Amino acid sequence: MENRLARRLAGRLAGHVQAPNLPWAAQVVSWMDLVDLCRELDDCLVAMEVASQEALALHETVVNLAIGCGGWLIHQIRAGKADISASGQTVQTLEASLELLRIFYRSRHSDLPAGEIEAVRQRVFNGAA
Repeated sequence: MENRLARRLAGRLAGHVQAPNLPWAAQVVSWMDLVDLCRELDDCLVAMEVASQEALALHETVVNLAIGCGGWLIHQIRAGKADISASGQTVQTLEASLELLRIFYRSRHSDLPAGEIEAVRQRVFNGAA
């Protein structure tokens, strides 16, 4: 049930991010909500001793969706010189959030062997992630 809800919520938020009839601030807030959903999904993976294939697939799908929407949104804001101040965000904070999503993705869905990723996590964070 939770996976289904997360997929539906992610899809709806992505639709709001890319809706041409919404104000820029609403699109930005919708994308930041999608970023928050990705954080929650990532936190759930951290809390699991062993992540299921379904949980990993959901994480990969939603984070990829958020990365694509964020890249598109930032491009549109720059191209249209849009004022997003009403959202409480800046292009720089959006770029930082986009980079965070890329880190989430790379840390869970890499072509590197799992043992190598775990060794890096141990070195960087001094613990399992």
